[in-house]
This record gives sequence, C-alpha cells and structure tokens, in this order.
Amino acid sequence: MKKILITIFFLIFLVLVVFNYRIPFLKQKGGPWSIGFANSNSIPEDIFVQKNTKYPLEQLKSINDSTHFLADPFFLKVKDTFYLFFEHKKIEPNAEIGLLTSTDGRNYMYRGTVLKEKFHLSYPQVFKYKESYYMIPESQGSNHVLLYKASCFPFGWKVCDTLLKNIKLKDPTIYLSDTLNILLATDNKLTMYMYQSDSLFGKWKLHKKPKVIMGSESRCGGRIFVDKNGLIVPIQNATNGYGFGVSLYNLTFKNGDYTIKRVKPFFLKRHEYIKEYNAGMHHFDIQKINKCYYYVYDGNRLGDKKNLWNIKGSLKMNYYDAKNWFYQNLN
Repeated sequence: MKKILITIFFLIFLVLVVFNYRIPFLKQKGGPWSIGFANSNSIPEDIFVQKNTKYPLEQLKSINDSTHFLADPFFLKVKDTFYLFFEHKKIEPNAEIGLLTSTDGRNYMYRGTVLKEKFHLSYPQVFKYKESYYMIPESQGSNHVLLYKASCFPFGWKVCDTLLKNIKLKDPTIYLSDTLNILLATDNKLTMYMYQSDSLFGKWKLHKKPKVIMGSESRCGGRIFVDKNGLIVPIQNATNGYGFGVSLYNLTFKNGDYTIKRVKPFFLKRHEYIKEYNAGMHHFDIQKINKCYYYVYDGNRLGDKKNLWNIKGSLKMNYYDAKNWFYQNLN
C-alpha cells in the first residue's frame, strides 16, 4: 500500500512539474500596451523590434491624458495615407476604436475616436471589399459578430450586417477571396472555430470540421496573410499569461478539408530589455504595399508586480492543450 501511495504521489508530482514547465503556475503581470511598425522587402523571418519605430503609450497619453493603452493595430493604406486603427482604452470601462494616420508610415498623427459603442470594442480588422471599407471588431459584448461599414472612410462606421448572431467570440478574423471565404474566432473555452460562406454577405455557417485548434495557442493575433506556403494565421501564445507571444500557423485547404500546422513558434515574443515589449507581444498585421511589405504589431510592458499565481490557469491550459493534441492527431 505504501509503495502504491508513493508511486501515485510521484506521478502527481511529475505531472505538476511538466505542467509548470509548459505553463508556469506563476505568471507575469502585464501593464499597458504600445504599438510598433516597420517595412521590409519581403515577409520577414524575424522581427527586430529594437530597430523599428514605436508609437508608445506615453506619446498618445501626452495628447489624450485619459489613455490607458493602445493595442490590436490594423491598417489600410489608401492613396498616400496609412490609416492605423487600434483598440483605445481610456478611463471609461469599455475600450473604443481609435485612429492614427501617417503619410510616411513612421510619423503618425492621432485623429481621435472613430467607433464607440455601449459595449467593449477591440481588434478592429479593417479591409476593402468591392470598393467599400468594412471593419469587423471584437464585439462579443453585443453577443454578436458585427460587420461595420464606413460611410465616409475613415469615419462614419455603422453596423451594416450581423455575421453571427447570439454568440460570444473573441478576435474574429476574416479571409475573403474568389475561391475561399472563412472566418476564425475563439470562444471562452479556448477553442477556435471556423465559419465559411459564399461571400461576405452570404450565410456564415460552421465548417464541416468546425474546431480548428484549442488550448494555449487558440486565439487569432492578426490578419491572415499569404506567403510562399499559402495562408498564414498569426495565433496568440498565452503560456505565460495573456499577450505573451504570437506563433504563425500554415492553413492548407484541399477538397473542402483543411489542415493547420505551426510553422513559426514565437514569431513575436517578449523582449526583456525593451520597455514597451518586456512582457510580451500579441498582434501582427502585414500587407504588401507596392513592391514592399509594411507591418504593424503591439507589445505589452510588465506591470508593477511581475508575478501572479496562475495554478488554475495552468491546469486549464494544459488540459485544453492535451485535448488539442488528441484532436489534431486522431482526426
């Protein structure tokens, strides 16, 4: 009996050691967010944030002293101007969507709030579709996935459609093409789902294989883009707390089915010696502008207390990571 108890104790201890190694029982506490941007001749293999331009919290706070952070940057270049939309958290309970503009992609001017609701807004994915400009922000506070249209870009955003009703989903991310229209979004149980439609305004329904991925990497972290390997999805990594990093996944479709594979772990990650990014990074948007690529990202700085207990979170994340392993390998 004693040997059995010792064996059980050892196994539990071993599991806890593994769990703590994968997702620590103590996690860092993040503080306010800032934004960075750069350009390159090709899709970068690595992001050297120390060399790139920043738009830090302090810069916006000097203009709007109610600013708490700026995050989730998405951009569009229209004619000679970069329009950078971002989650703007002020003193109010709910964040809203703010706007920065630039003519050179380096020096940005704050243009104020472009969208405010009674519920929290973030993740303002903006895109052009058939000569009009649209935005799909995270709007789970409304209990829907909402589509906004600009009546006078970059202003005048109004709801023009409800893509998904009566469901709370985080960071809905859309990809539209002549042959493929998909939307990825994550629920509160760390599961990313895929929806599909015949067009932006078609009926969005779950894919026949609805669950894409789950666990500590299961939430989109920016616009889907295309490289030599096909579709690339930035996905947040939360192993050491929310906003710790971003990994890149290759999404491949064949005969109506798809596979997803991590191709670049921790493409974005914390940078210990850069104040704006020393807690982590969690968002990336890249697009081809003429013959070059322009990209934006955000970063989180450490809060006053660097570590918080995360035992429940670690057990939960490890459980869903295990489920994801079985789901990806047995389906």
